[in-house]
Amino acid sequence: MRLYRGLARVFPRSFSAKLMSVVFVGLHVPLLVLLLWMAFTGHYRRDTMWTVVGVVLAATLVGTAMAMMALYRLMAPLRQAADALEAYYDEQRLPHLPDLGHDEIGRLLRSINRNLHGVDAGLRDLRRSVLLDPLTQALNRRGCEQALAESARQAQSRRQPLSLFVVDLDNLKPINDAHGHLVGDQVLVRLVESARQWLQPGDWIGRWGGDEFVLAVHAGHEVACERLRRWLQTMEGSVGEEIPLKASAGGAGYRPGEDLRELYRRADAAMYRAKYAGGARLCCDGD
Repeated sequence: MRLYRGLARVFPRSFSAKLMSVVFVGLHVPLLVLLLWMAFTGHYRRDTMWTVVGVVLAATLVGTAMAMMALYRLMAPLRQAADALEAYYDEQRLPHLPDLGHDEIGRLLRSINRNLHGVDAGLRDLRRSVLLDPLTQALNRRGCEQALAESARQAQSRRQPLSLFVVDLDNLKPINDAHGHLVGDQVLVRLVESARQWLQPGDWIGRWGGDEFVLAVHAGHEVACERLRRWLQTMEGSVGEEIPLKASAGGAGYRPGEDLRELYRRADAAMYRAKYAGGARLCCDGD
């Protein structure tokens, strides 16, 4: 990179000029050596022909080796660019290529930096849109499944408790019938926003489908159940312009190594017990 930076001071906007200068110097080294030798040793004599041939041959070999070495070093930015592209393709590792000026290579490296960062940002937005519910911006079903797998992995590796809750609204249909579906949509959005006010870092809420939501809480099961119970009471106690919400919820604590479908089944069964018991309450697995 030092050779490149040095030539960049002389030819700041042309990589071709850099290459040509290296080739020019490499090809003319033999001639320069021959001229210097003849100048210091006097006129040319026949009996010194083989000496001249040897000197010219040696100088040519040296000049060729120097030119090849310089070209190899001059190509270092291109090798870095190729490595950066491969690293992003294989590991999604963003490049941090150096800024080498305004010639062809400098523009190429800046373009790779800028374009890969733009592509990566676009992919992150796409992943988020694929995993989020467009109405509530909570996780959608696919997002819930991925988040639950990650939560279970962390709970098992760190030996931390994890509780899963299934929440189903009891009065969304009456709200839609009385106030319209637009108000019903606003109710769903408000439910997610209110949940995020008490969820801790690492906890999450997702819309499983319709008016059914799933929450994961990284806390002891009794503590998690108490937090969810207070949340249900807060929603049911809404006054003023906010329409009170009634929801049935079921919870289950994660057992290390448990199949996640079984964990959801236990929480879902507890939610149906709450609904069959009259709704607007929380039932936990094992109660």
